[in-house]
Amino acid sequence: MRKPVVIITLLTALFVGAIVWLSADYSTEREPIAALFPMGEDFDFVPPVSGSYKLQSIKPAPNGSVLSSSGAKQELAELLDGKISLVSFVYLMCGDVNGCPLATSTLYDIYHNSKMAPVLHDNVQLLTISFDPVRDTVEAIESFSYPVLNDEEADQKIIWRVLTTQNETALKPILEGFGQVVDRSNDEDQINHLLRMFLVDRQGNIRNIYGLGLIDPRLLMTDIETLLLEDGTL
Repeated sequence: MRKPVVIITLLTALFVGAIVWLSADYSTEREPIAALFPMGEDFDFVPPVSGSYKLQSIKPAPNGSVLSSSGAKQELAELLDGKISLVSFVYLMCGDVNGCPLATSTLYDIYHNSKMAPVLHDNVQLLTISFDPVRDTVEAIESFSYPVLNDEEADQKIIWRVLTTQNETALKPILEGFGQVVDRSNDEDQINHLLRMFLVDRQGNIRNIYGLGLIDPRLLMTDIETLLLEDGTL
């Protein structure tokens, strides 16, 4: 008469063990990186699930000589190599709220919230390139970068490099290669431009381009996470 009791006891143990295993497996599901950011008033949508779609390669990102905030001359291709990069173009005197300030505000949101997603620090970077090298000198971009350069928690956050160029001649192939439209014809103090951000993969290929209406941290992070899943990092 003891055998049925033993069998029931074993089945009960297996059942309970299965529940515990399933609960443990469910509890370790990774939260999407996009969940670090609240839904904004201007972006009332739920982003797609990372990895549920593929980002096509649009074209290779261009190379060119750039200057860091310390004045070091670097090749853009070398900076892009090996990291997923979100590249943006700005000029520091821009006063259009739907232009550079919007892009910069979005980048600061990404920078500060990236502390909650350690995978970003080692695999992803923000590159901001000035298209006004005459006024956006090394000293100017160093001043602009002060909050990041002096952030005591910078080693826990995504890398953010602010760059300029020696002159417009050095800048031209970079703008043309990305397809960043800039118009200096009307006013010397104001540069007309299309707001653009470019997602570049580890191999230096442009995988997405974002314009006004798409500059949402959750959307940007969903695409970045898709590339991290694609290359096996996640």
